[in-house]
Amino acid sequence: MDISKFETRLESDKKTKEQALFERVLAAAIAADRQGLFLEVQVILDQDAELNKEQVELVWQSSKLQRALADRGIKTTANPNLTLRQENFLQAYLNPMNLLTPQVLAKRMKISLNEIDGWMRQKEFAAAMVAKSEDNLKKYLPMADAALGQLVQQGDMKAITFINQMTGRFDPNAKQNLDVPALLMQVQDIILRHVLDPAVKRNIARELIALASGQSQFAALPEPASNSVELSAETITVIPED
Repeated sequence: MDISKFETRLESDKKTKEQALFERVLAAAIAADRQGLFLEVQVILDQDAELNKEQVELVWQSSKLQRALADRGIKTTANPNLTLRQENFLQAYLNPMNLLTPQVLAKRMKISLNEIDGWMRQKEFAAAMVAKSEDNLKKYLPMADAALGQLVQQGDMKAITFINQMTGRFDPNAKQNLDVPALLMQVQDIILRHVLDPAVKRNIARELIALASGQSQFAALPEPASNSVELSAETITVIPED
């Protein structure tokens, strides 16, 4: 079924399935209103047993039905999946001035805790609560931006740092791309130019190679010390006795 057809006036005189469904839902809504009932999905279903929940929700989404109901002075819930009590509770709970917990607020609104617990388990109610919470937060963004701008004008360094991070001008967590193996090779070249002992040079090279490969420098085995003993030549001068 094409929902867009609910929004347009059909040129053909032949009634389409979309038009027939729209008229049935509207007729059920009018019947409920004449009984003094507040219009909800379940109320419409009670008026016409041949309608199902999916059909009513489909027509409910159309602005054409909302205009038709508004023209007749018929009040409805904004969300077809919520009852009037649920919408009133969400509106009160998510009011920026509200400081009460859901349980305390429900008690004041004469809603039982079991009923609130049941609502929290409903996907439609939970989704509506999240959506309204996000909408409330978005309303505060202009105020937050204005307050942040005032702090920046006052020279607040935390605010200045934050706005630079937020705009991407400064990232304290960003790390420079450093080629560690290449750096270690340069360090090795410097050492080899200034260290003369061949054994020490080789041991240093072993440890640098271990670091470059991601290992500890202690993993490199040092070159065994030579067992040879170097003897220095001494000149002994013998002085004869008289």
